[in-house]
Amino acid sequence: MENRPRAWSVRGTNQDAMVSTESSPIQSRAISVIIPTYQEAGSLPTLLDRLAALRDGEWDLEVIVVDDDSRDGTEELFASRGNSWERLIVRRTERGLSSAVLRGMDESSNEILLVMDADGSHPPEAIPAMAQALDDGADFSLGSRYVPGGSTEDGWGVLRWVNSKIATVMARPFTSVRDPMSGFFCIKRSTWKAGAPLDPIGYKIGLELIVKCRCRNVVEVPIHFSTRCEGESKLTLRVQWEYLLHILNLCRFKYPRLASFLPFALVGLSGIGVYTGLLALLDLAFAGSFEPWLRILIAIVLTMTWNFAWDRRLAFWDARGSIVRQYLGFVAICAIPLIVTYFVTWSFSETTVLPLAGLLGSVIGSAFGLVFNWFGNRWLVFRRA
Repeated sequence: MENRPRAWSVRGTNQDAMVSTESSPIQSRAISVIIPTYQEAGSLPTLLDRLAALRDGEWDLEVIVVDDDSRDGTEELFASRGNSWERLIVRRTERGLSSAVLRGMDESSNEILLVMDADGSHPPEAIPAMAQALDDGADFSLGSRYVPGGSTEDGWGVLRWVNSKIATVMARPFTSVRDPMSGFFCIKRSTWKAGAPLDPIGYKIGLELIVKCRCRNVVEVPIHFSTRCEGESKLTLRVQWEYLLHILNLCRFKYPRLASFLPFALVGLSGIGVYTGLLALLDLAFAGSFEPWLRILIAIVLTMTWNFAWDRRLAFWDARGSIVRQYLGFVAICAIPLIVTYFVTWSFSETTVLPLAGLLGSVIGSAFGLVFNWFGNRWLVFRRA
């Protein structure tokens, strides 16, 4: 069943979020707020003061800041504030936003867990509405820029906006949430603990939690997303690459068969090009030395090795066992399509150039064995652990 979000009814200014009068009185006022940081000392004082204002409004907030050894004055800031409800965890060796969030969740003590950024982009005043959504039955709530009532501050930049939209589209196979890239979200400890083991890559752990905790009832609370006033954005090419890897891992979790078959088919398609190219090279270099049947055989063996290496990495990533045994099994399973490829290539080589004959042979052989090869390798060769 697809995760179905619904927008929460919130009234007021961009900074002051109020729960709709249609909502029932909130029961859970004890919330652990987890804030991962790196080089955010300039933004923290204002954020902590705004969270303190919520505590003055009878919210029992526990604030846990997990800092990746910024050495920018964050430790001195907490020492000077001296509030018992504000806790700083400094990680001296480990790095990464997602792992920092998990560390904060592990160290927290309340049932309601809320994660937000330290740069001032997420309004703490929306926390009551997000907690209310969980009290009313949501599995997960998040602060959303893209539902009615939500907005993004001017000056965000076209490239960053396009990046956000592309990332949102890439997340569509897992959830219909409009703002799955939001780092401002709320989840119950019991929901988190009941989910599958987390293995987030990069900076967007919210999507990981929605998928692996099987959150079907997701509520989006409209927020005004502000541009950071201090520090620099952490959105780099490396972060974008890590997001692609994250999407791949989530595909493998939610759609394991599809995530195996599609790479297998793509590797097979690449093998057609490799086989044709090898025949062209061998024809150019050894036309007077090797007989056509030997050139075909060499090209088949090298192409099969290419396919095996990439299938093992991309299509059967979860397999365990001896690589030698897997290679021999791979050859055995693919034997019939390989024989078809060989004889079709040999047959056409008598009337056309060898590379073109190889292209025809590999296309026919691949079409003949695609489904059979995948099932045979999945169940007999690349067995899961």
